[in-house]
Amino acid sequence: MQSLGVDTIVQAFPRLLDGFGLTIQIAGISFLLSVPFGFAIGVFMSLKNKWLTFTLRILLDAFRLIHPLIWLFILFYGIAYLFHAPTDGYYIAIIVFSLWGSFEMGDLVRSFMASLPRHQFETSMAIGLTRRQMYMHVLLPQIVIRTTPSIVNLATRLIKTTSLVSLIGVQEMLKVAQSIIQVTYYNNPTSMIPFTMYLLLLILYFIICFPLSVLSRFIEKKISSLTAAT
Repeated sequence: MQSLGVDTIVQAFPRLLDGFGLTIQIAGISFLLSVPFGFAIGVFMSLKNKWLTFTLRILLDAFRLIHPLIWLFILFYGIAYLFHAPTDGYYIAIIVFSLWGSFEMGDLVRSFMASLPRHQFETSMAIGLTRRQMYMHVLLPQIVIRTTPSIVNLATRLIKTTSLVSLIGVQEMLKVAQSIIQVTYYNNPTSMIPFTMYLLLLILYFIICFPLSVLSRFIEKKISSLTAAT
């Protein structure tokens, strides 16, 4: 078992757990910011304001078409260059993933809102509801229900995408694992620790993401059955 590097991994496991916690923290904060901002973006994009819609569409395309890694590098090095100050990769990661998640969520909300029957808008206005009341009491409750599976999927995608922050020096789970591999493999090139470590990472990511995937499918089936019943 020594050749597999199990002893080394056991000794370094507390460090790996710290990285695991940081991964969950970055993904969790980004997710909690993405959902409300995403709903706001989706609502604003559904309004008949050409300039607002155009601006949000440009930003949406920018964050959806350009890989999050590029945004990480742009903000991480760009802020340091413009302000001549060191940047903290942790906060840069939260900003980038929150914006990325918000626009992903915003586009989903916009598309679901566009699919709602037109008579719901007309009926709401006819019974005297203000635009704010229409969104709060008629439209958004439906959107929340219909987007719930996508919201859970967004959490899974954020968790998996946080591995990119290792490239700007954030000591999340993948970065910690790579540093352990480098040190151990340098001292013992015949060790199989890279295989063992990445297998452990696979298990950890699976432990996080699989329950979310099951939850998403469960919610989707519930929503489908409720829709069919009505």
